[in-house]
Amino acid sequence: MRFHFAGLGLLAALGGVPVPDAMAQRAGSYAVEGQAPDGSRYEGAAQFQPTGPQTWRVTWRVAGETMSGIGITAGNVLSVAFTMQRELGAAVYEIQPDGTLRGRWTAGPNGGVGSERLLPR
Repeated sequence: MRFHFAGLGLLAALGGVPVPDAMAQRAGSYAVEGQAPDGSRYEGAAQFQPTGPQTWRVTWRVAGETMSGIGITAGNVLSVAFTMQRELGAAVYEIQPDGTLRGRWTAGPNGGVGSERLLPR
């Protein structure tokens, strides 16, 4: 429970930080490069559609599979909850000045952590 409350405090604190337009999350297509928790590398594509001023619908297409999620930006951080093969997952990305997203993710019961980079197309 402490982590949950600490996370809420972090999001609240970041929400008050103005983000320059150059660092704002962008709608559209992204190339995906990542490393799964087992060390294997993967590539794919992602699509971001705005659902509100700071909220997003995110769809990834990797290795013939489609994952869907919803996200929220707070400052230069994008947090996404998603489903992958009927398992819940979470990802946290730092929005870079050039629009690239760099982050970490986890999904499923094993608790492994992968890394991912999304590059705007």
